[in-house]
Amino acid sequence: MKLAGLDFETANGKSGSICAAGCAILDDGVLTESREWLICPHKGYRWMRPDFTEIHGLSYWDVCNCAEFACIWPELQRMLLSVDCVIIHNAPFDLGHLRSVLELYELPPVEFDYADSVVISRRLFPEMPSHSLDAMAERFGIVFHHHDALEDAMACASIIARTGIPEGYIRHFSTGD
Repeated sequence: MKLAGLDFETANGKSGSICAAGCAILDDGVLTESREWLICPHKGYRWMRPDFTEIHGLSYWDVCNCAEFACIWPELQRMLLSVDCVIIHNAPFDLGHLRSVLELYELPPVEFDYADSVVISRRLFPEMPSHSLDAMAERFGIVFHHHDALEDAMACASIIARTGIPEGYIRHFSTGD
């Protein structure tokens, strides 16, 4: 199965304040393509909360001269639409930001199938005290730098490439509703 791991980092608590995106494509568990973007958030969303910077390490100065989301979207969209399923750890967070940023830039609707790796992890490994991305990566011996968009994307896709997706756990995302 061809999977794309997807992850966003955000500048602040405003929905759509994406400041980094990562996408990693795995074909039968083998990395075939990956891309990370630093993104200057939409005007009015550019301020960085210090506690968010502490988490992902990105400051306003890291992204202020980068392309905005609308510029990177064609390439990211191509990657997401090229796979059987997009894998996201805690999908409501990332999909909420994706929906918001697409609305902010008035970009055309998009739809794709996705699975939430945290939901699958809870289902397959109920005995684990935590199903956070770093805990699950450790369980599978995956070494990565947590809260780096590309590394998080690769980690969640790698976990699901190893576990598979249980019947009924693929969902459909659409902004055309």
